[in-house]
Amino acid sequence: MTRKNFRMMALLLVVLSMLLLAACGGAPAEEEPAPDAGDAGDVEEPADDAEEPADAGEGDADGDPIVMGAVFNQTGWMAAYDGPPRDAAFLAVKQINEQGGILGRQVELIEIDGKTDPATVGNAARQLIEQGADIIIAPCDFDIGAPASQAAQEAGLVGTSLCASSPLYGSEVLGDLQFTASVWNNTMAGAAAEWAYNEQGWRTAAVLTDASYEYTQSLGDLFKEHWATLGGELVLDDTYVAEDQDISSQVQRIQDLPEVPDLIYISGVNPELAIALRQIRAAGIEAPLVGGDTYDDSELWAALGPDLANDIYFATHAWLGPEAGEDIVEFLDLYEQEYGAPPVAGFTAMGWDVVMAYKDAIESAGTTEGAAVADAMEELTFDMLSGNMDWTTAEQGHVPLKEVVLAGLENGEPFFIDWIAVEDPPGLDLE
Repeated sequence: MTRKNFRMMALLLVVLSMLLLAACGGAPAEEEPAPDAGDAGDVEEPADDAEEPADAGEGDADGDPIVMGAVFNQTGWMAAYDGPPRDAAFLAVKQINEQGGILGRQVELIEIDGKTDPATVGNAARQLIEQGADIIIAPCDFDIGAPASQAAQEAGLVGTSLCASSPLYGSEVLGDLQFTASVWNNTMAGAAAEWAYNEQGWRTAAVLTDASYEYTQSLGDLFKEHWATLGGELVLDDTYVAEDQDISSQVQRIQDLPEVPDLIYISGVNPELAIALRQIRAAGIEAPLVGGDTYDDSELWAALGPDLANDIYFATHAWLGPEAGEDIVEFLDLYEQEYGAPPVAGFTAMGWDVVMAYKDAIESAGTTEGAAVADAMEELTFDMLSGNMDWTTAEQGHVPLKEVVLAGLENGEPFFIDWIAVEDPPGLDLE
């Protein structure tokens, strides 16, 4: 599928989401009890006599808290990707408040569970805005998270996805106040392709893509595009769909190839991704397996176990180890002090990064007003745990420019390989 088709599909999703919300009368999402920072419990219902929220960009008076509204999917398959950054976001808010807040004001982080459902996510974001959110944190995925950013755009608020990597997650589709803290799939797929071709000397690839999501489709397509640009040969291009519990037909087609490919690139999400990896390895296929950030999941590593989680490589957001520098070490110390255990995956860093980027942008803008904060996010370069971030302008799409981590799995344990910068990502013209 071409980038143009992705954009058309995204616009269709936007229209359908708006029609659904209109049909439902904009009813708020079903709520759950609100946790304290760091508590993985549900979200509490607001009081009936709660004050009317200020208009977008207002409420900058001294003493009023800066309210960050977050839709974290705590139930459904997206919980594996939104849960880890959620904890780090609450930790970042705690650190900011202990150091005096933002513009001399304390920060309040309020949340609602999006339940891995686009309509619920959109309603949840609108409810957070009604409760006084000055700024929105959206979930990790385009299909699931885009409605939160649509709601933010409608209200004139900046919205940033924790880690949506679709090239649709930016200003071109979602509006001039919307960002993602993740690299786009252009960079994620390009980094894996360049490492495999240039560093490993691999020349033939089979690609298996979950056709159910924009994220998985664009990641697979962009890998194939960059692989061909580098000179690699695609020996098999196959698909499966979400909720498939058996990919034996696809496995058989890999086994029927005249020669074992140098690598198999699999673009999927869990739990089906774990099923696919297990079946490929259980069939005796020993080719290196390569993919994107959804491999950065401790539940996937446990599902594969030390016998099957070998010769697996993935591009992801951050590395939670000393190889990534002193800032990560300090973050890990703070995190373990707060939660009593180390974070489980690189996704964790994204919650900290989004909150801290908002802090820097609001301080630079001197206000929470949407356009001013967006301008600051375009103008500044952010020193994130997940790498230095430089967003392009809204006219250029708010393309997130930063490096990615290349990591691997051996004996069920992750290990760091390198930071990779892709100078000419597939499907992007940055001139």
